[in-house]
Formats: sequence, structure tokens, C-alpha cells
Amino acid sequence: MFVIKHKRKRSRYSRKLERSLQSIKKQEAKSIIIPDGLGGAIEIERLLLIEQGLLIIETYPMSGHLFGADHIDQWTQIIDGRSFKFTNPLHRIYNTKHALQLLAPKVPIFCRIVFSENSNFPKGKPSEVSVIRTLDEDLQGLAKEPSVNQLGEIAWERIIRIARTDGQSLLRDVKI
Repeated sequence: MFVIKHKRKRSRYSRKLERSLQSIKKQEAKSIIIPDGLGGAIEIERLLLIEQGLLIIETYPMSGHLFGADHIDQWTQIIDGRSFKFTNPLHRIYNTKHALQLLAPKVPIFCRIVFSENSNFPKGKPSEVSVIRTLDEDLQGLAKEPSVNQLGEIAWERIIRIARTDGQSLLRDVKI
């Protein structure tokens, strides 16, 4: 019974996420691997081409009270009276952003970490973090940014050409 309930909650989370992103995305790539700029690779859970540039989405379907800030290494989840530490997800998404900036240096890159609707940030949440129920509202700020249509399309094509989805070796394209 628990497994079925958990799957239902996760699919509701996924449906809400899809609805929120549908209205802003022009293109989307899921689970792609790009060069990290340091000789390695980094995986991007979801990358969207939007009118204003590129949007990186990382999801964290976690519940409970969450405590974290931009420059704190460990965040805390409190659920059912128990406390759990986890690595600050902003560090990873910022590394991803820097890797993308090497491939698309003239295109604005935005980040969003999305937690489940059963999570909250009692002490406040960083600006690039959303809870699924506030995602639509949080993304409205992107509409105020200038459009980069053609520049974004060119960068998107380059990223997709370089990106891998199946763990293949990465193609190095040094023309920026």
C-alpha cells in the first residue's frame, strides 16, 4: 500500500512540474551529459530553452521542513521529528550553470531547484529554490528578462550537438 501511495504522490509532483514548465519551454532535454570545463562531465537533469535563455531544472521530491541557504554546505531536512543532512543542491546547479556558460557564453542561464509540495522553508528559501506549489509564481520573474530568441536557438543547437544522453564519450567543441 505504501509503494502505491508513494508512486501516486510522485506522479502528481511530476504532473505539476510538467504543467508549470509547459507554458515557458520552447525545447527541452532531459538527463543530458555535457563537458564540465575541467576535463570531466556533468549531468543535467532537465535543460529548457526559453525565450529568455536557458533554464536548468533540478528536482528534489523531499518532504518536511527544510533549512538551507546559498553558501551553507549542508542543508537540513526535518521530517517526523528526525533530522537529516544533505549536500546543498545549489552547489551542483551552479557548477552546471558554469559548464553551460562555457558552451553558451552570450546566453543568460537561469537555475531552479524544485522541492515537493509537502516541503517548506520555515526560515526562508534561497531565490533559485522553489516548492512545486509556488513554481508558477517563481518562474514569472523570468518573463521580465529580455528575449534572446536567435542567440538562444544557436546555443541550444550547439549544446544538443555536444550533449550525450547515453554515457557516450563527450565530443569536444572548442569553437565558442
